[in-house]
Amino acid sequence: MKRQIATANSVSAASARSLDGPARRRSPCSRGRIHGLLVVFSLLPGVLTAQTGGVEGRVVDSDGPPVFAANILLALPDAPAQVDRIAESDRFGYYRIESLPPGRYLLRVQRIGYGEIERPVEIVADRRIEVDVTLTATPVVLEGVSVSTAETRERSRFLETAGVTVREISQAELRLVPGLAEADPIRAVEVLPGVVSTSDFTASFNVRGGSADQNLILLDGVPIFNPFHLGGIFSVFNADMVGRVELSSGGFPAEHGGRVSSLLLVESDPGTDDFNVRGGVSLLAARAALGGRVPAGVERTLGLQRLKWRASGRRSWFDQLPRSVPYHLTDFQGVVEGWTPGGSRILITAYTGDDVFNLTEVDEDDEDGFPLRAAWEWGNDLIGMRWTMPRRDGGALDVRAGYTRFNSALAFPDFSDTEFSSGISQLSLGAQLEHALGRRWTLKSGVSADRMTHLNLVRAGGTQFTDNSGEGWLGGVFAHAEWRGGLAWLVEAGLRADRWAPSPGDPINQLAPRIAVKRFFRGGDVAVKAAAGRFTQFLHSARDDEVPIGIDVWVLTGHLAPHIASDQVQAGIDAYFPGGWFASLETYERLFDGVTTFNPVDDPNRGDDDLLPGSGRSRGIDFFVRKTGEGVTGWVSASWLRATRTFPNFLSGRNPPPDHTYPPIFDRRLDLDVVLRIPMPAGLRGGLRWNLGTGLPYTRPLASFVYFSPQNVSGGRLTMQEDEANAMLLGSRNGNRYPAYHRLDLSMRRTFTFGWGTLTPHLDVLNVYNRRNVLFYFFDYSAETATRSGLSMFPILPTVGVEVAF
Repeated sequence: MKRQIATANSVSAASARSLDGPARRRSPCSRGRIHGLLVVFSLLPGVLTAQTGGVEGRVVDSDGPPVFAANILLALPDAPAQVDRIAESDRFGYYRIESLPPGRYLLRVQRIGYGEIERPVEIVADRRIEVDVTLTATPVVLEGVSVSTAETRERSRFLETAGVTVREISQAELRLVPGLAEADPIRAVEVLPGVVSTSDFTASFNVRGGSADQNLILLDGVPIFNPFHLGGIFSVFNADMVGRVELSSGGFPAEHGGRVSSLLLVESDPGTDDFNVRGGVSLLAARAALGGRVPAGVERTLGLQRLKWRASGRRSWFDQLPRSVPYHLTDFQGVVEGWTPGGSRILITAYTGDDVFNLTEVDEDDEDGFPLRAAWEWGNDLIGMRWTMPRRDGGALDVRAGYTRFNSALAFPDFSDTEFSSGISQLSLGAQLEHALGRRWTLKSGVSADRMTHLNLVRAGGTQFTDNSGEGWLGGVFAHAEWRGGLAWLVEAGLRADRWAPSPGDPINQLAPRIAVKRFFRGGDVAVKAAAGRFTQFLHSARDDEVPIGIDVWVLTGHLAPHIASDQVQAGIDAYFPGGWFASLETYERLFDGVTTFNPVDDPNRGDDDLLPGSGRSRGIDFFVRKTGEGVTGWVSASWLRATRTFPNFLSGRNPPPDHTYPPIFDRRLDLDVVLRIPMPAGLRGGLRWNLGTGLPYTRPLASFVYFSPQNVSGGRLTMQEDEANAMLLGSRNGNRYPAYHRLDLSMRRTFTFGWGTLTPHLDVLNVYNRRNVLFYFFDYSAETATRSGLSMFPILPTVGVEVAF
């Protein structure tokens, strides 16, 4: 009999699926075709399904708290060793298995650290019976079941979601992706299909033709605006505190708003009940994370059944070296997870981080010292709280609140009237409710309110060059419905309504419909899907994408910038194969209205014309194949992309200015990634990543020429005088391309176990064969023979580190 598996995510209970893999994805179209597909999907007729039943329930500890990631196995009574279906309990202990033929089954519940429970159940047509299970803590080894949490979670999403494209990187995978000195959750995202990174010097990424500021990055549900250190070279997330990273590259449902390109969820790991310490030392920084369970007396005083905590700190030591660099970074992150006697979950998350580039203590007599005293600081702060109350139908009520901000300031002590500062903040409140309407329908609805402010200031010598600020309220409501036709069809439809009220500026109302359809074949191992929808965004980053290292300068929609609306369509096919293989092929098209670039003819006496509005378009194909299980595992991803941006060409000299369409800096036509995890002799574990990308676009200077400008001379006469610097004749914008990019990275680690804990040394080597990938070209036309030189990205770069845990 075919073995199938089902799992629940963090809010809803799970449904059935097959034991060999995970996945999902979408399609392309113009605006007219997008609207047409919405109409076609809305008229999709109902589908007759066979008479089936289901089973659901909750798995709890004998002390009361829910048991997460318990395996629920169903087998026929006459063949108990042959598992028919498997489910996994969610964070609230709930599980659900649907589309079961009526009859008698044997239900077994297993979890490492608990004794096994076995119950006979009888499935009845058109009913979902309830079976609750209480487990008692007893060390036990599971036999015959080898399904990881990440695998079952991906399988769950495959069967439970119709449109969203999600790729997850687990903590184990994160540590084996070769990195710069230490594991980096955001840099690891670069290896996923549809993701483009423009240089080695930035962890910033672009997804399916969207700008970097169009990615919504959430730490436990709280947005973080600039999640990078050192101008973007690596991220603010400490891998020791990260449980998993999940990227939704498109088609996300109506509950998510605020960005139009992608959704990156970074989930903290609250750890175990036992007191634990984990840390590491690398060439970059030293870090430590510790956590455990609070005393039982404190839990009783707070009215909780279980309360865990975890906290971490990290600091670089560039400024502590003998030939020190006056720069350092610090990170502090904490998470608290509590469970009430009724099974509700309380989660509190906090983060603060700073980058300090301090040139105020330079030695004026040092010839190698920096000639200007300056202090540059930037960083993020956030705090968030969520209360989630599970419901008997497998849904939940989720209430959240959070505050996040990003600030940057540059000061010159010797010039007190010179100042640069930039900041943005967001206060968020929201609630959503998910509940089942019968056996086939699930409804999720919610409401949110966000207060956002931004301030950008540049002044020097008594003159204020930039002083723009803004604020506003963003209110949103959404409804999302899901209909399941057994193991044959899954249909999702949702609507999001947002109202942005800026000050100054006029209110903006936006409706964002979304719909997705998935058709399953081969008992749920293969699915064809399509999704379409509109997504909106009410803020921009004024950072120049063509500069490899920089800091975001945020601007809210209003009198300074337009809002962004993006219509998107995607379609694809996902398939699981025996032996732990999974493959996905997707195609998509996106239209962007309201993207911005710097205005080349802005008026320095005005502060509201720095950004020029325009439009964009992207289309592409993503391919992904993954191998899980024993031996060599990993994945191959390949992406084809064609992206454009269109803006009025005010430099043309014509009135009205014609539109100019060009490829943006992240228009990488072909991107190929190979990522492998390789078991090696003597307990070594190896990681490999090879990346190949076609060249990115750039604007090529064609020639230089002498430039004459009008000058007044005595007698009131006007004459033309040669400028000191030659002018440059440029080719078409981004009309040329750099050479192809390719790089091989390797990692190796081994864990040594002692009585007190574990010690894991690791080695990472970036750019093993020392490929000189071009970052910039420089053209010199001042010599008799014009020359071109270049600046390369990372050379071969070995780094070492060590991790400890006890």
